[in-house]
Amino acid sequence: MVVGVLLVAIVLLLSGCRSDSVSLDYQYEEGSELNYELVATAKSSWDIAGRGEGSYRVTFDVTEVVESNDDDEAVITISLTPTDVVERGLPSPGNSPRSFTLRVGSNGEVLEVLAVDDVPAESLDPDQLVFIGTYRPPLALDPVTLRDTWRSSQEVQMGPVFQQVETLGTLEALDRDGRGEYARIDYSGDGPLSFTTTLPQGTAELTGSATTTTEATFDLDEGLLRSSDSTTEGTFEVRVVPALGGAPITGTLDFELNLDLDPRSVAG
Repeated sequence: MVVGVLLVAIVLLLSGCRSDSVSLDYQYEEGSELNYELVATAKSSWDIAGRGEGSYRVTFDVTEVVESNDDDEAVITISLTPTDVVERGLPSPGNSPRSFTLRVGSNGEVLEVLAVDDVPAESLDPDQLVFIGTYRPPLALDPVTLRDTWRSSQEVQMGPVFQQVETLGTLEALDRDGRGEYARIDYSGDGPLSFTTTLPQGTAELTGSATTTTEATFDLDEGLLRSSDSTTEGTFEVRVVPALGGAPITGTLDFELNLDLDPRSVAG
């Protein structure tokens, strides 16, 4: 799920139709490369045949390359290499390098997962695909002014895995500092969520709902993401198949995940 906050650069251009409006557009330049650091920090508590809690912190070096693009969509490949993994009673998803290729739309929607670790998506289990790319906050389709909001809804149904997220975006600020002009956009989203993961007790099927809030700052002069910080929280009903065998056990779990993105450099 770390793979939820991995991004292509965003450019916000002044709209020619209204002097006080801003167009929000992802810009995909073929061959461009973005390098950044992603820190995923999670904590969880559960009551599954007894109470417990755990956490992890994983730091990734991330490279994102635009493979191809046209006016409406692009194909991007993202590679993640964990550089530091700390687990305290909660297994993390970041113990080994991985990569994935996506087809994405002009406002950031994930149109298709094409491959994971060079394996075609059609050859993979659904729960290996559902979280890939769903991190990308959708942009407004029309120009917006300060404090304007826009809504977007995305549903993902892959076999036993279901996610439905409704996102509200708000253009909070346009400003300038020593680095140049920038914009701040806030996002909030929520919806039902069901997926399969690994817990210390065994393989767990989780069903519940989650909320996500994101604060992102974009460089208007360079058209690049300066920073992004998102938090996802959820409460789930859990059914666990014990790792050592035996009858399934049920319980509840609370989960919180923070993703902190820090771009490093761009090469074209």
